[in-house]
Amino acid sequence: MDATNPPACADRPVWSIAAACGVLAWTLIRLLLAPHTELVPEEAYYWTYSQHPALSYFDHPPMVAWLIGLGTAVFGDTELGVRMAAILLWPGTAWLLFSTGRLWFGEKTGALAVLLFCLSPIFVGIGFIVTPDAPLMFFWALALYGISKALHTSQMGFWLLAGLGLGGAMLSKYTAVMLAGSLFLFLLVSAKHRHWLARLEPWLGLGLALAVFSPVIIWNAQHQWASFLFQSTRTAVVRHDPLHEAGLFWLYQVLALTPFLLALYAYTLAPAVRRGWIGREDRWNFAMAFALPLFAVFVLASFKNKGHVNWTAPAYLSWSFAAAAVWLELDGVGRGRRLRSWLLGAAVALSLAVGAVVHAGLAWGVPQVFALNNAGGWQALAGEIGQARAALARESGKPAFIVGWDKLNIAAETGFYLRDTVDTVNDYVLGASGIGYRYWADLNAFEGRPAIVVLNKIEIYSILLLKSYFAQVDEPVLVEVEGRGKQKRSAYLVKCRGYHYVAPSLLMGGK
Repeated sequence: MDATNPPACADRPVWSIAAACGVLAWTLIRLLLAPHTELVPEEAYYWTYSQHPALSYFDHPPMVAWLIGLGTAVFGDTELGVRMAAILLWPGTAWLLFSTGRLWFGEKTGALAVLLFCLSPIFVGIGFIVTPDAPLMFFWALALYGISKALHTSQMGFWLLAGLGLGGAMLSKYTAVMLAGSLFLFLLVSAKHRHWLARLEPWLGLGLALAVFSPVIIWNAQHQWASFLFQSTRTAVVRHDPLHEAGLFWLYQVLALTPFLLALYAYTLAPAVRRGWIGREDRWNFAMAFALPLFAVFVLASFKNKGHVNWTAPAYLSWSFAAAAVWLELDGVGRGRRLRSWLLGAAVALSLAVGAVVHAGLAWGVPQVFALNNAGGWQALAGEIGQARAALARESGKPAFIVGWDKLNIAAETGFYLRDTVDTVNDYVLGASGIGYRYWADLNAFEGRPAIVVLNKIEIYSILLLKSYFAQVDEPVLVEVEGRGKQKRSAYLVKCRGYHYVAPSLLMGGK
């Protein structure tokens, strides 16, 4: 046994059983709900990725598309097929988290870290909604495990495993590059492990990671570095109210963890720093070296950029080891133990309630006050759009295409539920930047054809702009549909004929 590990406790199996039950319960719930829960727009958009196989994509690296492609190859183009990979990766992430925590702090702490993982709303959501974060969490945890085993065993194979994890994480999301910086920081401050900086094995692992990441580099080189430029320049946008944005960032942290767990993680900072950077205990340094740099980056970024609730999620993986260890130490102290037990029970109850609300809101739109505006009703709306397109094609004698007049929501959802990504496009055909659709849509193929244009609302300029792209534009028709449960959706459908592309510069009078 590692000298830094605490001795096994008599109640150790209790935490392990609780963690295993939590992982199993959430996995079964997702498998039951996934086939009956409509995709949210982001999921449908990533499914559209998978319908256009490529080395990488404009918005994100390709891992999410590859996993969706694998899931739909087995389970078809269904909600379950799209989500299956994320659902299965989640228990894998939990196992890696437990195994890594056990190496540094012992089995009891590893099990409690998994329980915190199961109780954190952000991780509960990541295990159900398909985004790049699902594979990012898995491969981030794989890198942590590979690094830990390499440091404990000095075996080269685990450095390669860590490199594979880093490469897979970077194939999932660009923020994974922080893993390399965190490893360098940890080795730099660790007297015991600093010698690895001069060894070949970690650098071979880094080389493997770059080789795994090479498809993204190749795609960017072939497309004027579009994705790298997009992701780097979007963070340069300065918001007008930095205090407001920073306040939202901390609100997102509350939503990600619940107030109880966020307080626990914050309380962990002082003992972790005291025992790690001051006391030179490697296990505490490891936990925080892979958490604080990423977290600090987004804290600073929050003063000028609009953040997202999922951005800091990877930091909480290794942070959970320190939080679990501190909690177990406090739990062993007699005074205040009843209060701590009550707080843990409250955290469990609140986390389960949040998880239930999120899943029920996505599946049935109840309670409506917490339901996402972009969730539900898309399948019924797509049916109405499909019927309108068929009628327009009969009237005009030409194949009609569909224009979802927004960034991605309408086009992605309609494309999925009509199983048509060739003749369904976003506002790229109307002069917008198009995001990923500009690499998939051939505007020449739409020339002279009729289209059903779908809008969420009619603005003063809407019809005027449509008339600059189409020879004939009919009056908008409001369509209202009901989804599953309490979900409702409405949109305006406009029949247009004779599409011709007009460059945005021409619309502006050549300026």
